[in-house]
Amino acid sequence: MKHLGLMTGAVAGTIALLSFAGNANAASYTQKSNAITQYSSGSLRTVNNKATGFVKAGSYAFAKNGSGSNTIASVGGNQKWTFKTEFQLPNTHSAKGSSKYDMTNPQSAAYDGGHYLYVVYQPHHTKGMTNKGFVARYDMNKLKGMSFDQQQALLAGKSGSSAVRIGGIFTTGHGQSLAYDKKHKSLYMWRDTSMSATRTSTLQRISTSSLTPNKAITFHMSSHGANVPGGHDLTFDHSGNAYYWTVSGSRVKVYKGTIGSKTVHFRLTKQLFDHRPGTHEQAMGYNGHNGRLYLVADDSITSFPAKKLNGNGSLKASDFKYTKFNSHREFESLNFDNGGHGLLMSNRNPEILRSTTAY
Repeated sequence: MKHLGLMTGAVAGTIALLSFAGNANAASYTQKSNAITQYSSGSLRTVNNKATGFVKAGSYAFAKNGSGSNTIASVGGNQKWTFKTEFQLPNTHSAKGSSKYDMTNPQSAAYDGGHYLYVVYQPHHTKGMTNKGFVARYDMNKLKGMSFDQQQALLAGKSGSSAVRIGGIFTTGHGQSLAYDKKHKSLYMWRDTSMSATRTSTLQRISTSSLTPNKAITFHMSSHGANVPGGHDLTFDHSGNAYYWTVSGSRVKVYKGTIGSKTVHFRLTKQLFDHRPGTHEQAMGYNGHNGRLYLVADDSITSFPAKKLNGNGSLKASDFKYTKFNSHREFESLNFDNGGHGLLMSNRNPEILRSTTAY
């Protein structure tokens, strides 16, 4: 069986290539007002999410089957999960005939609930590509109904294919925050060029056609004079509310907000979680089927009801569901289809795995 990865020599006939020139045509706005609701430490309460265990990230492993189907099954926690490969992702080092289009390092994925899966790539080992990357759009209807051999034949066909489109290079930052706002049919991601807290943050909207930014909003968040960092992950519920999470010490902070046409506003939800799920805050997901938010770390998924973040919050320990895995794979993103099945993107080799159970 051949690997699904795109073959370098056939790239020109394999994918629809877009020639947009990155950020040049993006509308930029700078918000003067403070973008966060003021809060004090005394207004926050802690929640003992004791079901959530900590998974320490070690050396990452490659998929056992780099050219076929893999299974990632839970080994602990209070909710069982099993993921099986839905399709392998391209694995070329030089799409478009350039090492700038290295497709071996996907950082996040966003699913529109219909045809398309969008994936951010950051070729961080390529000279001149620090904090830069690109977005590929996959037509899942054209890929997931085929065998792996059929997928490979489609992608490597000399006649070309609309199954995969690749956009131009732009400033992605770390790249792990691509998210789809289903209500407004928009893609957003942070332009997080520093992993340290910065005074200002930028959210950029990504065109679903050009696959490059068409709007950017730069803003600052400070509470009583202290800078509040933006995020490195992002998700939306089906009402258009945006969420991200960070870790402060050993506790998890969850932020909820809205992204307008020219302005942004967030609030720190008033509940701190005692237990973080793992070493790296890899992603955040929302499942419209059950109304739950998901915090993703490597080999770790924890979830809770989104509605219990409202107001002063009403989460309790029993609201948390947690799953531990032992794959040693890097978990890059978690999306959900309309029926509640999870779509996990894992690295080394890049692939999309679908949960065998709906949640």
